[in-house]
Amino acid sequence: MAESVMEKYKVPTGLRPLLEALARETLRAQPNDLYQFGQIFFDVLQQHKLQNPSVDVISDPLSYDMFRTELHHKYKTQQASANSRPGSPADLAATKIQAAFRGHVVRKHPEKFGIDAVPFDRRRSHDRLNSMDNKKDLKRHSIGGYSLETTMTSPEDRAATKIQAEIRGFLTRKKMGTIKKENNEAATKIQAHIRGYLTRKHLEEEGLLSPSRSRNSLLSNRSDENLDQTATAAVN
Repeated sequence: MAESVMEKYKVPTGLRPLLEALARETLRAQPNDLYQFGQIFFDVLQQHKLQNPSVDVISDPLSYDMFRTELHHKYKTQQASANSRPGSPADLAATKIQAAFRGHVVRKHPEKFGIDAVPFDRRRSHDRLNSMDNKKDLKRHSIGGYSLETTMTSPEDRAATKIQAEIRGFLTRKKMGTIKKENNEAATKIQAHIRGYLTRKHLEEEGLLSPSRSRNSLLSNRSDENLDQTATAAVN
């Protein structure tokens, strides 16, 4: 009798880690409304499972970190007062970028997060192939000249692309500014050496250099002549 009851009410696989994750994130968020937080928890979890059906979001460290980030962001957004401005597409895009960056760090150094590198690389290859297949399917099922991949682009995705472009532009401008500064410093040094060379040459012609400095002047002149040739070649 006891065995039949145990078989009838067998604990489903995955229930324990699911409840542990719910309890863990509830303690972390300290919500005033447990029902609301629970609804957000399962909505976000279901969304991530649909995006990665081959990955267990709860047990996979990378997927769970991305899920947790979005969960708490959505909960904090809903907790904002009615008079406050809701989360803009730029805010949501920033959250996506942060989650993607964390994922990049985990993928680059999985051993630092207690993940075996070999199986992790195999799963990455499998996910990459699935992603390529999905893109092919989206292009194959284009409608009226507009592919599903294009029409499914959300405002958050467009905002994320814009933020990424601004970051790349900032880094490029910063790099170009450094190069320009180095070039200006080099040009200033070359100009100073050329002025010194011309001044010493003029003093020699006027006979104002003392005999004790004549040898040093010759050596300096040779060095300046080489520098002058280098500067001329650089200008040309």
